[in-house]
Amino acid sequence: MKNKSLVAAAVAAVCLGGVAHATNWFQLQGTEPSGVAAPVHVFGFIQPTYEDAGGSAVNGLVGAGAPFNGAIPKFNEVAPQDTSASSFNMLRARIAVRGTVTPISNQIDYFIMAEFGNNGYTNNGNGSTPRLTDASVTFNQIPGARVRVGLFKTPGPEEVLQGIPDFDYINFTNVSQQLIMNQFVGSALAVPEAGGAYAVQTAPITAGRDQGIQVFDWFNNGPWQFAYAAMIGNGAPLYANTTTNSSDYYGRLQESYIFNHSKGPHQAGVTAWVWEHLGHQTLNVDGPVGGGFTQQNYTYRRDGIGAQYRSGFMTPGAVRVTGELMRGSGWILSQAPFSSAAAGYTGTQPVCSVSAGASPLCTETLYPGANNQAAGGYIETGVFVTKHWDLEARYDQYDRMTNNPGLERIFKTTTLGVQYYISPMARVTFNYAINRIDIPHLSSVGPAAAQSNASAVAGARDNVISLQTTLMF
Repeated sequence: MKNKSLVAAAVAAVCLGGVAHATNWFQLQGTEPSGVAAPVHVFGFIQPTYEDAGGSAVNGLVGAGAPFNGAIPKFNEVAPQDTSASSFNMLRARIAVRGTVTPISNQIDYFIMAEFGNNGYTNNGNGSTPRLTDASVTFNQIPGARVRVGLFKTPGPEEVLQGIPDFDYINFTNVSQQLIMNQFVGSALAVPEAGGAYAVQTAPITAGRDQGIQVFDWFNNGPWQFAYAAMIGNGAPLYANTTTNSSDYYGRLQESYIFNHSKGPHQAGVTAWVWEHLGHQTLNVDGPVGGGFTQQNYTYRRDGIGAQYRSGFMTPGAVRVTGELMRGSGWILSQAPFSSAAAGYTGTQPVCSVSAGASPLCTETLYPGANNQAAGGYIETGVFVTKHWDLEARYDQYDRMTNNPGLERIFKTTTLGVQYYISPMARVTFNYAINRIDIPHLSSVGPAAAQSNASAVAGARDNVISLQTTLMF
């Protein structure tokens, strides 16, 4: 992987923080307490959110990009609609039911959850539609090999696997947003573009979920705990079924040292983990205009390592330190700078549609070949200065298309935050994200006009202010 300084910083921060633990999410999300779980337990949470994404327009574009002068890029607007620079939004509103199927068996657990918020998982391009996020059954009869079937989170990176109510930031890191949770396009139509890229029409994000079967368990030896999970899935969540006949394969191993017999989502101790995802997707590729479609199959990989330290929760002086590195090959998605055609465009083809005349400034672009590479990671820390006030900071970096100097972009974000916990079930979070996009090989981008346009778009990236309330019930 590139960016050795980021790797060294992440490893050093985790090591210097002492020994730590990341929560056993396989246990918390997939099982119920043996012998004491209720047949039905209803719960949920809401996250009303305000975000100001800056709203700065791009200027200085030349040549084919000139019609976009004065247009606001999508990254300076509030997702998922990308139509406003600042907005109030019910980002998440989830209700769930879980329990044990007593009296049938106290060794069979279930978990069902639906999302009613406005986000990348519910957005269908014309607004938001409530969607099922989880629907699974876990069979606990086999010692050492619990079996979970249905729709649920895949065993992947900690940032995505963890429960959202316990996520300490408002927005995910660049690498999780672009590489992990947005790698699928469902059934897509594609058009060849320069450099072997394809313009695609994307489906809703996966939100780290898939449909399939998972074998998992954990084993305790004093304060030590080893946990594993292996999964076979369809390769897409419920609302974006893949067109390939090949399955996706997931796996994660983690080793923990638990402090003082602590439990729950804020468990104190130490964990190191490693995970991998082997995926398959099929794309209907449109050749030259009038040439018809051909179906092509692609294989891609995602993997990562990480560690976390947590000394306590809602206790003065309690510290949390996390570092995680991720990388991917194949099926790299490059988000479009703009969401719609700029006024004054005079081309003969729609600018933002999947068509042979689409402008590269306004087209989602996919690099599906296995030779395409990307890598990234983050390091973050938090400390409770009092029982209720938690100060935090995170640096994340995503290096996209490292194999192609002309297409390589590095996304860097430093997030400063503060959380006020009214109680373990209610908090207010404030984040200020300082954003930057680097073009490490500007001379390889193309002619002078292309270099100028690339610099203008990258330089327009604004900082983001976010405020969120989390209420659990």
